[in-house]
Amino acid sequence: MPFRLLFLCLIAAGLWGQAKLDLELPQRAVHPYVRERLSSADKTLFDKLARAPLEAVWSQLAAKGYAHCFINELDALHPDRRLIGRARTMRYLPTRPDLREEIHAARKQLNYVSAEEAQPGDVLVFAAGGDTRSAVSGDVTTTRFLVRGGSGLIVDGGLRDMPELAGMHLQAYVRRGQAAAVRPHLMSVDYQVPVRIGNVTVRPGDLLLGERHGILVIPAALADEVLDKAIAKESFENFQRKLLLEGRSIYGVYPPNEETQKAYEEQQRGAARN
Repeated sequence: MPFRLLFLCLIAAGLWGQAKLDLELPQRAVHPYVRERLSSADKTLFDKLARAPLEAVWSQLAAKGYAHCFINELDALHPDRRLIGRARTMRYLPTRPDLREEIHAARKQLNYVSAEEAQPGDVLVFAAGGDTRSAVSGDVTTTRFLVRGGSGLIVDGGLRDMPELAGMHLQAYVRRGQAAAVRPHLMSVDYQVPVRIGNVTVRPGDLLLGERHGILVIPAALADEVLDKAIAKESFENFQRKLLLEGRSIYGVYPPNEETQKAYEEQQRGAARN
């Protein structure tokens, strides 16, 4: 029997197997070195940050009036690694000799200070105004930051030693790599103050949730509420994906009609009983 005829017969008889469509959803977690150094409360909070879908958290923030909370002007060093952490901020300005001397007579450069004072789970946020003529930090000071339990870097400017940083467990977002040191173009001016990264204001202590396409800035006071709601929303959306993968029409599934809502609630009750 010619193959074409056999193929048609198998289809007619329902004997030709069908490949199953499935989705590989990302698995995310806080790095073990960072997690074991977190306080008990932060372990719970950071685990929520690891589980929560970024867009679902964004919708919760937008509903509360936070229209400017997503940074998308920077490139992720590791596209498939999630950033999870708490902001520790620095502000840089173009160098002015008299002011630079005054500031550096009082304290060391802020990449040193922040690396030494970092707490587990911190993300160093360098607000350099997008200036990429100089690098605000590099791999040696970042090594100290890692030992302190740091989890990431956000640099609205240039960063040195990109190959070395790529071998570290942290996530980094940067405008551009740069070999030059911070002098003569930039000077560190302010520490642990609100700063601008792209079109977003970042306060010290904000929670940061980053993916390959950008970073969400979450006010600390809202973190538990918006994360809990986002995780609940993701559970429902996983149920909706399951229905769609089974061949259901999108109409009535997304957004859900009453039948879909009831089916989800019944599934949740069954899971709770088990």
